[in-house]
Amino acid sequence: MGPATLDGSEADLDRFAARVLNGATVVEALSPAERQMGWNIMDRSGFTRSATLRSGIGLTVTKLRWERPWSMAFDHGASPLKFVVTRGPGPRLTTSEGDRHRLDGGSFHVSQIRRPVRLQFDFDDCGVDRDHEQLSLEIDRARLGELLGTQVLPAAVERVLSSPRAYPSDAQPVVPALFQLIDEIAHCDARGPSRQLYLEAKGLELLAVMVDRLEELERAAASALSAHDVDRLERARQIVLARMDDPPSLPDLARQAGLNEAKLKAGFRTLFGDTVYGYLRHRRLDEAHRLLRQRRYSVSEVAARVGYINPSKFAAAFRERFGVPPSQVT
Repeated sequence: MGPATLDGSEADLDRFAARVLNGATVVEALSPAERQMGWNIMDRSGFTRSATLRSGIGLTVTKLRWERPWSMAFDHGASPLKFVVTRGPGPRLTTSEGDRHRLDGGSFHVSQIRRPVRLQFDFDDCGVDRDHEQLSLEIDRARLGELLGTQVLPAAVERVLSSPRAYPSDAQPVVPALFQLIDEIAHCDARGPSRQLYLEAKGLELLAVMVDRLEELERAAASALSAHDVDRLERARQIVLARMDDPPSLPDLARQAGLNEAKLKAGFRTLFGDTVYGYLRHRRLDEAHRLLRQRRYSVSEVAARVGYINPSKFAAAFRERFGVPPSQVT
């Protein structure tokens, strides 16, 4: 039997139970929008609960306990922006792209999987009688912008979205508010319509805390830059986004932002995690993906609107980033 392919949806619980855990699980519907999978296999036990909220947020909480080292691997399909906070002992994660992370000890990760990737989880002997707890929030980029009331997301979020890697961020320390939300969501005992309302409120609170945390970390990373430099670099980013189809040259951009060219190039990479034109390339392709989903323009029209003169080069760049040709976007 081949590996399970997951994409972050509630149906994943059934596929995960049947193919990764060999069906030794119980999957139950807690409500029309929430399902839970529990398992007890040899020395491993736990549950995963997944809810789809009306706000467009996918909320998943997992608790797991084990006694001896074990491993599992599966193929993960493309998924939206994901915020993950963990507590207690956890696995080592290795992706087929070569990224390595530890999902334990109160870590906070942000990721977005744009094309299929194989994930390998290795669980060491934890040596303590404690649960691994993980709280995940998934949301589409466009919906996040709607909830935040802006088309231009915070620079810290844009930095994650512009990364070509599946798991671009290193683990960051968790603030107490996130631990509190793990407890409140994992131990929610509300029933009926009030449960859905409770999870909606907690999901939005979780999103707000995580976005704030990202911005705090971004400010800390940019502490070597003066407030004046940060302001000018943000101005440069806004100019690049506004002129996506006809961007200025680096000397012109530096002049418009009020920086010299060397400061622009070095500061932009420090603050936004990429070169000016690397950042522009990712934003062009994200905007192209958004336009294609609207089905109002042809592929050639979309390519032109985001600044690609050659449709073939656009199609190649799009496929490299998203794993599918632009003609197959639905």
